[in-house]
Parts: sequence; structure tokens; C-alpha cells
Amino acid sequence: MTQAPEHQLPSPPAPRAASEAVRPGAPRAGGPAAASRTDLVLLVAINFMWALKWTLAKLALRQLDPVSITLFPTLGAILLLLPLLRKRLKAQPAYGGIIRKEALEPANLGRFFLLGAAGQVAANVLTSWGLKYVPATDAALIGLGTPIVNAILAVVFVGEAFTWRLVPGFAFALTGVLLITGINLHTGAVSNWHYLFGVLLFFAATLGAAFYNAYSKKLLGRFEAAEILFYSYIVAALGLYPFHVALEQPLSLARIAAFHWQTWCAIALMALLVYGLSMVLFLQLLTRRSLAPVSISIYLMTVFGVLISTTTLHEPLTGRLVAGGLLVLLGTIFANLGKPATQRAA
Repeated sequence: MTQAPEHQLPSPPAPRAASEAVRPGAPRAGGPAAASRTDLVLLVAINFMWALKWTLAKLALRQLDPVSITLFPTLGAILLLLPLLRKRLKAQPAYGGIIRKEALEPANLGRFFLLGAAGQVAANVLTSWGLKYVPATDAALIGLGTPIVNAILAVVFVGEAFTWRLVPGFAFALTGVLLITGINLHTGAVSNWHYLFGVLLFFAATLGAAFYNAYSKKLLGRFEAAEILFYSYIVAALGLYPFHVALEQPLSLARIAAFHWQTWCAIALMALLVYGLSMVLFLQLLTRRSLAPVSISIYLMTVFGVLISTTTLHEPLTGRLVAGGLLVLLGTIFANLGKPATQRAA
């Protein structure tokens, strides 16, 4: 008796080759349009967290000095980064699960020293110092130079090129910010030498922030975003502590106990949002996008800074503020539409 032929079942799909596996920084499911929309939402959230720094630093300045306002949130951010770093480096050889051997090579130690000293210290300490002499709204105005400096340093350090979208993107964003701020800084004249000194401090802080962004982008091909932050924060904390002891009144238990709850909230939120979450998201975003167009979104930080100031001072939200904010958002969207940039090999 002949055996009935068995029905031919479809063979299971072949496993995906290793070369086809999804790589970190590769375009996500849904295509370039979906990836662009997700990145735009992240940029808005990142800049909102960054804009909180001016208000939080102003609150902390009531009881703390400029170096302390940078040192203590930095220490808090280091602690918050530990679990993320252990997760990222779980499959790699690392001391204590947090420091890769490659990071301790002399060349890399020098790179992280530059990030910590010229980037973190300049961008954060000088900002806090400048807030003693310059109003927060004026500080936001001075920060308008950050995207431009970012784009220039991206060409120098990363080899990026300007795209045609950057020109109208910058134009829309700058027009929106000028509409919000009114172009001048309190009648456009320097009121006193203390004010001029504060302006110079903010200009130096702008250079430090732009350097940190551009140089971090260069290192993203070798290190994780959490690693870059962690190592540069370690350098910054070690460098700031001697200045805290020498130039400021070291904190005692009695002084810490006397902190107002607003001071505690300011330090905690700066560690969690300004130095922690926002920076991790920003560096991860740079793994798939060029720095120059992303930098235009930093104009949003000025918008949020002005809006937060008006809310704090109970000032009305005028049509000029709304129109300016929409122009800045339009410039950010226009500059960032399109396919995410692939990460260049280190």
C-alpha cells in the first residue's frame, strides 16, 4: 500500500544574519519620517530641561556659591549614571562594571580631561557665576550664539558640512527669538562693569558648551553616551572640589541642615534633569543626527527660558511670545526634517 503524500508545510523563515541585525543609532521602524518626529519630540523635551537651569541656579544662588552649584549636581548626576553605565557595559570588560580599560589610555584620559575642564566647568560654573551679575532673561539672549558656535565646531571637530536646510532654519529660529526678547538687553546699553563682566562670563560659557557638544559627538564612535558623561563628570568634580574648598565656604552639617527646601529641589532637579537625563538623551540623539541641524533646536531653550521667567514673575503670555515660539519651533522642524545622519566610523 502506497503512503499518502504529506502536505508540504512552509519552511520557517531563516534567522536574520548578524550583519542584518539592528545596530545602535540605525533608523528605527517606521522610516525616516517617524524617526524625525520622535527626535523632534526629544529635542523639545531636552531643551525644556536645559531651560530650567537658569531658574534653578537662581534659586540655589540664595544659599550656595557658583562652584557649589555646579559641583553638587555633578556629584548627583554621577550617582544617577551608575546603574545606566553598568547596564551598558555589562557585556564588556570594565573595572567595577563602570570604567572600560580603553577609557584609561593616556590619549582618552586627555580627551575626557578636555571635556570635563573646558566643557563642563566652563559651561556650568561660568553660567552660575554670570547669573550673579546678569538677569536670567539676558542670559538666555547671550545663549543665542550657542547654535552658531556648535555648527562651526562641528565642522572643525567632526567634519560635518552645512546643509541648505540650515540657512532658513537659522533664519526662522533667530527671528522667533528676537521677536520674543525684543533684540536689546535692557535698552541695549551696558549698565555697569559688573554687567559687562557677567556678559563675558556667559560668552565664555557658550564657547564651553559648544565645545562639549562638538567634542562629545567626535567621541560617540568610541564610547557610549553614558560613558562620556560619567568620565567627564568625574574630571569636573575632581577639578572643582579644590576650588570649592579654597574659594568658597565649605559646607558643614549645620549649614546643610539650614538649606531651604527650594535649594534642595534646585540641586536635585539639576542633577536629575539638567545634568543627567537631558544630556544622556542629547548625546544619544547625536549618534543618529548631525550636530549642526540639531544645534538649531537650542533656540528652544531660550524660548522656554523666557516663558519660565514670565511664569515665575506672573507676567502675561503675550501674542509676541506665542508668535516667536512658533517661529523657533518652525525653524527647528525645518532644519531637522529628513533622514537621520548615520554615524561615521571612528
